[in-house]
Amino acid sequence: MLVRDQAARAGINLFGLVDAARFDRCQPKERRLGNVLRGCGTAVVLGTAGRGLLQAQAGLPAGREAGDARALAAVRATAMASRSVGPCTLVLAGVDTPVNFARLGEAAGFGAVSPVSGLFLHPEFGPWLRVRAALLFPGYPFGAIAEASIADRFHPCCSCARPCLTACPAAALDGAGGQRSGQCEQHRLDGGCELVCCSRQACPLGADHQDAPHLPLHGHDCAVKRRVFRVFAWLRRVTLVVRGRPPA
Repeated sequence: MLVRDQAARAGINLFGLVDAARFDRCQPKERRLGNVLRGCGTAVVLGTAGRGLLQAQAGLPAGREAGDARALAAVRATAMASRSVGPCTLVLAGVDTPVNFARLGEAAGFGAVSPVSGLFLHPEFGPWLRVRAALLFPGYPFGAIAEASIADRFHPCCSCARPCLTACPAAALDGAGGQRSGQCEQHRLDGGCELVCCSRQACPLGADHQDAPHLPLHGHDCAVKRRVFRVFAWLRRVTLVVRGRPPA
């Protein structure tokens, strides 16, 4: 498949097809693909895992922002290649979209959402992956799409000692798959876990594929969010000073 081959050449090593109608039947109304593209039948789901993106683009600048830029370039190159199939809508994960990309990646067969940490886990790469984008096509240009989810047989957390819970310095994981995002964000506002998630590092699954400390590609906060957090942190300090309280 031309689109899959282009994605692989660009460093997108997670590629899957999802039947949009089948996916939408399991999603809240506001999170359905059909809301993004009326008549959507097929979603091509694109992701990166491990160090494949770096290996595919060796010699380019390192760092999280550079890695995200490479991933975006790879996604756009794949979208360009898809023009040979037909018109599609590109949807980027985390960019003002209601679509649950973890669940979309689950439907594409990339892995399963942990019932303990809420992290998205791959059988080989563990938590060291990110679903980057989806290409939404009207109808079924690739033909009928088989069910690809492995969530019914991939249960990595059932016999695990759950080190992810105790590793989180913000106690942001409730142990039942929920994440206290406010506590996590406040911890990062205060300067903690800026680049690498401690819970992700503690997961024994995919430990050989961890991001290098100086090349964090698959953390839970993107570069844009980090800059926003720094702005909020600065405003918080200014507010405390104005109120006559020294910043913590």
